Amino acid sequence: MSMRYLAAHDRTHFRRLFGIEPVKMATEVGVGDQGVFVRRPRTDRSRGGVLPSLEAATGRWGLIPLFSPDGRDLATHVAAGETAAAERNFLQPWKRGHRCVIVVRALFEPVGHRASVRISRADGQPFCIAGLWNGWRSSEGACVESFAMLTIDARTDALMQQLPGERPQRRPVVLPDGWVDEWFRAPVEETAAFLRPYPLHALVAETLAAAPAA
Repeated sequence: MSMRYLAAHDRTHFRRLFGIEPVKMATEVGVGDQGVFVRRPRTDRSRGGVLPSLEAATGRWGLIPLFSPDGRDLATHVAAGETAAAERNFLQPWKRGHRCVIVVRALFEPVGHRASVRISRADGQPFCIAGLWNGWRSSEGACVESFAMLTIDARTDALMQQLPGERPQRRPVVLPDGWVDEWFRAPVEETAAFLRPYPLHALVAETLAAAPAA
């Protein structure tokens, strides 16, 4: 069992938070699958025109580092917020301010061989996970985009402590709706300030005995 999430495609949510339309793709996204992430547009695609403030892009869940020889890296779907700025796989996206948001309805963290922990918002609304994105160029010249979710230590996390049995040691950085705009606009040196636990009462975590279904 691997980590996966249920993507959100709610037009109202995307318009309110980002002022853009969502991109329709697969609802259930696993590591290595194509997913949707929101980011500031790439400036190299403007061609002299006016860029929107934000855009919905598609890419592989599993960030491909610039130095990757073949683009097959798959152990890069999450980045530890405490060390990403210095890790070889993630330091370039971090330094370039390649921040993104992944909008999900629920995230499933595997624990053990057959169980997973389902994380969702208590009010049932979609939530925004902070991430990093990158553009990698293949030997044929094609640009392949990818992304990773940022995580924080959950070993002493009150949300996880309430679960029976095995618990995830890390959990994703969930951004409060009011922080999303600042997450995109903040200077690089302030990135780490956003990597905090989401309010405990606003999230629900439950252990599932079998793989989740969309």
